[in-house]
Amino acid sequence: MSMPSSPWTTDVFGEHAADVRRRVGQGLRNMQANAQAAQEQGSSRTTRVYGTSRYENQYERLQDELKKVPGASAVKPFQFSYELMLIGNGLLYPFRYSKTKSDVRSARIPSQSQLVQELFTFAPAPKHIQDPLDLDFGPTVPSAEPRGALATIPQGTQLVLVPFACNASELLEAYWGIAALGMNRQLEWATDPEPLHLPQEVTSYTLRPIGIPNQVTAHTSFADGIEPTLTLSSRTASDQALHVPVRTEAESVEDQTSEDDATH
Repeated sequence: MSMPSSPWTTDVFGEHAADVRRRVGQGLRNMQANAQAAQEQGSSRTTRVYGTSRYENQYERLQDELKKVPGASAVKPFQFSYELMLIGNGLLYPFRYSKTKSDVRSARIPSQSQLVQELFTFAPAPKHIQDPLDLDFGPTVPSAEPRGALATIPQGTQLVLVPFACNASELLEAYWGIAALGMNRQLEWATDPEPLHLPQEVTSYTLRPIGIPNQVTAHTSFADGIEPTLTLSSRTASDQALHVPVRTEAESVEDQTSEDDATH
């Protein structure tokens, strides 16, 4: 589906604007397909598997598509697990703004993390920054200096937001545009947020079977096995006098890992 490029997209991505737009939509479709496949394979009663997979895939599947654009490069923000794509003068940042269809013009950034603060140094300045005398004592928008690879991005780079709405059942809608970060994580759009075409075809399916190490197939009798190493220690004289039972094995150690470590 071919759509005319807006002036701002041509300014940011040059002659590749239409291709970038198409590939962003395709990457989001692949993201959703892979996240749903992970959820199905996990057979979980909750959507945590979907959420974790969706979060990872929103970066990785877009990167798969966008790295094919001439001149594209991957940028890894400081202490961030994933890479963002820099194409022309545009740094793309995808995020889910809703689980249902809703007005993207009222969308908020999900969090005001250090990463978000650094990314929005490449965005327009907000129209209003709350001063201490305002009656609304909500949080102001702090500033942050880009670190790591973000500090090496050329001047003139613009942050291109890619907000999308989805849930474990379907990918609902997606947009892209340029916006400032206002108070209370509210976006102030400098361009009209444009809808992205979301194709039905999936071009990147990364769900792989779990690799199982090769098992020993030859029969080994008990007598042929490796003799275990035994750790022996003598009992103290006081233990012997008190007839303390001999300890034959170490006490079990409780597993400290937890499913609650998952965050998405």
